[in-house]
Amino acid sequence: MTTQLENVLAVAKMLSFHEKLELLEAISLDVQHEYPFLQQQAAFWSPRSLDEFVHTPVVYDVRSLAVDIFPDAESADAINQFIAERRHADRMS
Repeated sequence: MTTQLENVLAVAKMLSFHEKLELLEAISLDVQHEYPFLQQQAAFWSPRSLDEFVHTPVVYDVRSLAVDIFPDAESADAINQFIAERRHADRMS
């Protein structure tokens, strides 16, 4: 973690609960503005009405959510290695 981020977190810890929520919302809006592809996921942060929850499909078997996204030519170890390398590279930048 960078010193700048540590300083921001130290200040954020002094905020009230509601101020922290406002900060999260502000950061979320900033990220959505900077990275427009995330706007599709903006609904996650939007409050839902009870009626919307009532019409949400219920998952009775988690196996129904499984998808086969791994290429046949790639092993799970290769994919895990790729993810680890990306995370390391992201931390260094």
